Amino acid sequence: MNESSESNNLWLFLEAVARRRALMITIVVVATVAAVIISLLLPKWYRASALLLPPKEVTVNVGGASQLAEVASVIEGLNLPVMVTASDVFARMLRSRTVAEHVIDSFDLARHYKTESFTDTYLALMSHSRFTVTEEGLLDVSVEDRDPKTAAEIANAFVQELDLVNRRIASRRAVQNRQFIEERVRQVKAQLDTARQSFENFQVKHRAVDFDEQTRLAIEQAISLKVSLAQLEIDIRMNEKVLGKDNPEMIEKRRRRDIIKQQLEQLESGGSDSSFFSLPLAAVPTLKGQYEVLYSRVKVNEQLYTILLEQLERAKLQENEELPTLTVLDYARPPEVRDRPRRSVIVLASFGGSILVAVFLALILEYFRRLREQNPEDYTRANYVLRSFFGWLPGVHGRNHPEKK
Repeated sequence: MNESSESNNLWLFLEAVARRRALMITIVVVATVAAVIISLLLPKWYRASALLLPPKEVTVNVGGASQLAEVASVIEGLNLPVMVTASDVFARMLRSRTVAEHVIDSFDLARHYKTESFTDTYLALMSHSRFTVTEEGLLDVSVEDRDPKTAAEIANAFVQELDLVNRRIASRRAVQNRQFIEERVRQVKAQLDTARQSFENFQVKHRAVDFDEQTRLAIEQAISLKVSLAQLEIDIRMNEKVLGKDNPEMIEKRRRRDIIKQQLEQLESGGSDSSFFSLPLAAVPTLKGQYEVLYSRVKVNEQLYTILLEQLERAKLQENEELPTLTVLDYARPPEVRDRPRRSVIVLASFGGSILVAVFLALILEYFRRLREQNPEDYTRANYVLRSFFGWLPGVHGRNHPEKK
């Protein structure tokens, strides 16, 4: 049953097509010829394309121990979404009014597109421009125009204007970096001068020229005096009973002992001596901590000041340097083949579409034919509607009102 029904449906379909073959052929021929004529009359458009490498950050590394780096780039500081690249940012920049304005003025596109306002000219330019990121991450800049040379010139103008905008932004950031570093240099220089003055005052007050060396010499001197004092004490005790306390030799030894004790006391307290060797040993632990704090402040500020001076010099060079911001793989060239209209596509699409429309109309008409045989009243009404809209087609004649017999 099913196979017989499907076979009958197929023959019914072929019968409907055969009955309306004149109508179908007319529709297909008319639509195809019209598509051919329209495709020939449509204006030719040419598309020129330029290809750019993904823009990257321009980094200037600072030498020495510092790992700091200065970056001059449009995308510096931007929190880009995960799937957004630098090429996407530059593609959006190409659609900006800042870039488009200079392109419009350079080529007088308001007259070229016959527009009255800047907004209309901008929209017209964007409708003929395409900025896409390829699967490899390259930036494709393409522009279409009726003149191949104009299309190439406008595409290259977009590239040049993008480079100029990027340079201006990078230059402004370089100036800001230089101004910031100059301010930091002034601050660190003031801190360094203050640290050096505090360290110098400490050295003058405590006579600490080279703390470690002075401490070493003072300790060695104290050890030598202690040894001499111990030897004198032993000698005095051994000979005092034999020679007597009033012996001139014993008196001289006791005088030498007193002098050594005075020297030891002076080493421990500092006394009134202001020489290089007058660092008081008793105050060494306290003075050493103060000395190291002041000395480290001077050294840290000196090192930071040196680094900032290097950065300042590099910032000045970067400010006056022409940094490459874009790398052009291919400049746009006047295309030799039109981009549109694609005549073969238009004709083939019209041909295929007309066949579908013709088949649909044939089936509709066949339906009405069967409706006339099976339900004349509904057919009369449907036929009136059909002939009202499609009476001009071959095979559909006249216009009869349902009330007319």
